[in-house]
Amino acid sequence: MVVLYILLGIVAFFVLLLSVKVRIDAEYIDDFRVRLRWLFLSFPLYPMKPREKKPKQEKPQPEKPPEEEQPPKEKKPNPFKTFIDNQGFDGVIQLIRDTADALGSLMKSIKKHLIVEELFLWVVISHNQDAARTAMEYGKACQDIYPALGAICSTLTVKKYDVEVEPDFIGVSSSAQFAFALSVRPIFLTNAAVALVVRLLFKVVFKVLRGIKPKTSEHTDPQAEAQDTQNIQNSQNIQGGAVS
Repeated sequence: MVVLYILLGIVAFFVLLLSVKVRIDAEYIDDFRVRLRWLFLSFPLYPMKPREKKPKQEKPQPEKPPEEEQPPKEKKPNPFKTFIDNQGFDGVIQLIRDTADALGSLMKSIKKHLIVEELFLWVVISHNQDAARTAMEYGKACQDIYPALGAICSTLTVKKYDVEVEPDFIGVSSSAQFAFALSVRPIFLTNAAVALVVRLLFKVVFKVLRGIKPKTSEHTDPQAEAQDTQNIQNSQNIQGGAVS
């Protein structure tokens, strides 16, 4: 029982760790930065700190004995090519459908648990102090940005968001800044990955392995085949004698 309690404690500990949110912060103000946060840990993803390379010490390489000529190895048959040859176009189409269904289920499962913590965007539209051109580009930017934000908010769970698009009729060039934070619990990603592996295993991998055998292959008795061949020859001989 003690061992069982220890195992349950270890499992509960890892489940608790995987239940803590992982957050990715991305921003572009003066420069583009991406950072990963989990618990009290923080890791810069971009730009990454350059690692100091230690000078490699060249070691004298021992002389290799002359290699003996080996016979060429036989190439193993490609299971996918064999599957295509045996199952034909319909089998390949069904295999693609099963794979697409598995990936679609994965994306739906992940999408439910992705949370946009923050989404802030500031855009200033300007075009070489040309008021007319600036107004046209401002209208086009609003036409593109606001529907895109609406699609994000309707697809994912967004907690905080704000978008400001402003025209600058006396400016020279346009500019943009944004801050974005996305969080997810790793346990949901793990569950989705396990479900994907199981779906692919039963709906794709096993089908490919079963599809290696031709459709018309059946286990027949060689004695029965020889008897059928003998009967056909006898009938042909009888017919030949009747005709003559």
